[in-house]
Amino acid sequence: MIIKNNFKKKKKNELKIILHLDIDGTLLDDQGKLTERTISVIQKVLKKYPELHFVLASGRGKPAVESIRNILGIMDRPNTESILLNGCIIYDSVGNIIHQKVLPVEFVLKFHDIMNRYSVSEFFYSSGDDAMMFDEERARNHREKHQEKAFVVDKEETIKKIASGEIKVNKSCFICEIPNTKLIVEELEKIRKEYDLEAAYSTATFLEFMPNYTHKGTGLTQLINSLNIKKEEVIAFGDGGNDIELLKSSGWPIAMENACDELKSIARLTTKSNIEDGVADMLERIFLKN
Repeated sequence: MIIKNNFKKKKKNELKIILHLDIDGTLLDDQGKLTERTISVIQKVLKKYPELHFVLASGRGKPAVESIRNILGIMDRPNTESILLNGCIIYDSVGNIIHQKVLPVEFVLKFHDIMNRYSVSEFFYSSGDDAMMFDEERARNHREKHQEKAFVVDKEETIKKIASGEIKVNKSCFICEIPNTKLIVEELEKIRKEYDLEAAYSTATFLEFMPNYTHKGTGLTQLINSLNIKKEEVIAFGDGGNDIELLKSSGWPIAMENACDELKSIARLTTKSNIEDGVADMLERIFLKN
């Protein structure tokens, strides 16, 4: 296996490679769970290679990722950074923010006006920790499905605080599940272009807006530059449209079998699907088998 041979000559204490993993649809199964095999394989790899950087990447906020870190037993392990909110925030191993980008206030206000006009409930991420929502049912569903903190906030008061700069927004989100979706997306696309922002569908119906030149790929590049690690020493796994730039920014892009076609087209390798322990299978082949 070419990728295995590339790192075979390195001693355990010399391996600085970054394992960069998307979460939903990649690391987790379709029930949003870590399988026992995945947990076991990751722990064995990290024990065998203590200097290896293990980086979780997600459109999610910090609380949801912390629960995964806890299950993997890496809360106190060095070299376990996180790139969250699709690259808006990078955390170090102990949870300190080492890089952050926010959306322009004017864009957030225009985004809100469009949502208001169509009577659609949008939500925002601020400070990387909190999903701010205006609808209790949406917040409850979000907490249950994504294991994130989702707070219901007063709409008028929150918008005032955003306008004044008291609240800074990292990411604006809209779930495209209503009849007027096409019209709304067209309007949002106009203001996205006006402010030259990034947009990504993390799922078929989940549309996110991030600051200019901000995605998982820019987050990865920022991190490896700060760690003096070469692109060729990075292995990245992904499955969705918001993982495309992530894989392009790595030397060894690996697509899941359940990945979208565009992602597969740029991958150097394809592993089994997320419901077949695809991540664990590939990590075993690269790091644990002789």
